[in-house]
Amino acid sequence: MIGDGLYVSLVGLAIVFLVLIILLVSITFLNLLERKKGIVGDSSEISEKSSSKDFSSLELTAALVGLSLALGDNKSTNTFSSESLIKFENSSWKALGQQRLFKGRGG
Repeated sequence: MIGDGLYVSLVGLAIVFLVLIILLVSITFLNLLERKKGIVGDSSEISEKSSSKDFSSLELTAALVGLSLALGDNKSTNTFSSESLIKFENSSWKALGQQRLFKGRGG
């Protein structure tokens, strides 16, 4: 009975490690292919694209959306709404929590 359990666990561990080794080999192979493709690729395309001042409408839209999100985050951290604090102070949930706290102290 114990021998069967050990056998099953050893076979399971062997399968897991074989799958991990296969994944390691495949990832290494894909990285080698990517490096070779990057070396063979034209580096002139990169320099031409980075040196050109003409941006496509998609790039401009992405830049504007990013800028507006960044400015929106900046505004939300600088403004503080005291309305939510007043609502919390007058909340019945807070009153019930305080009552339970005082009851729990033996008073």
